[in-house]
Amino acid sequence: MTNAAGRFIPALSVAVLALVAVLPWGLPPDGRFVLPLLPFIAIHYWASRHPDRLAEWVPFVAGLAVDVLSNGPLGYWSLIYLVGYMIAVEAHLVTAAGPAGRWFIFLTSLALLVAAAWGIASLYYLELAAWRPFAWAALLAGLAYPVFALILRSLDPDPIRRSNDSLLRGG
Repeated sequence: MTNAAGRFIPALSVAVLALVAVLPWGLPPDGRFVLPLLPFIAIHYWASRHPDRLAEWVPFVAGLAVDVLSNGPLGYWSLIYLVGYMIAVEAHLVTAAGPAGRWFIFLTSLALLVAAAWGIASLYYLELAAWRPFAWAALLAGLAYPVFALILRSLDPDPIRRSNDSLLRGG
């Protein structure tokens, strides 16, 4: 796959999930906060597997789009997505054994991101933000990750494959 297509697919998947995040789905109030976490699933998928294919400006622009289209505080989701991007790039350095290991790494990254989002929201409003919407969003996004990871893996030009480096031929 060409380099341009290798960079286009991750950016497009983040953009599509950012647009999905701002659509009016009619979810209950505690469940609505999960929608802006959907782009983080794609950001984490690409940045933790192929950090060279997802430019830093993609999460930033996706966050601005979510902020503008949802009438939220300008820059909030941009900052959250950039923090998530940094966490995912660091997660790239951790080797995971199979899908369950990668899901655990995502859950750990998600917990860090949601804690940061809660802290930033609390600072923005100058009072402690309600934690329940953040907790529900983390739970739902954590459960949604395997489904979205399968979809993103089908779009991945170079999916991670298990290494057989430890297998040696007998002499």
